[in-house]
Amino acid sequence: MAEAFGWVPEFGGSSSVKARVREARLGGGYVQRVGDGINATPRVRKLTFAVGQADADAIESFLERHGGARWFWFTYPGAARAKWRCDEWDRTYRAAGDEVVSVTFEQVFDPGE
Repeated sequence: MAEAFGWVPEFGGSSSVKARVREARLGGGYVQRVGDGINATPRVRKLTFAVGQADADAIESFLERHGGARWFWFTYPGAARAKWRCDEWDRTYRAAGDEVVSVTFEQVFDPGE
């Protein structure tokens, strides 16, 4: 069973969707478009976590363990639980014991629990 990412992000962040579309170009300038599959609108969330050193280490360990390839559960506050993967993150040291981990989560629709 997949792990759950349990840290709560700072308020804010960003959320975007880029629809996957298949396109067939026909004569006379006509174009036919259709969504690419049943899950053609995955969401991307850019989030930050202002945490202490121990939590920053734990977040980074979690992300490294999944290596950008394995998905995990994450529930954004106010949204439904969904499957995500993360292959990009940054860690910023603001002061002793005060750190920020910035992540980019990409929604996935892989089968299984």
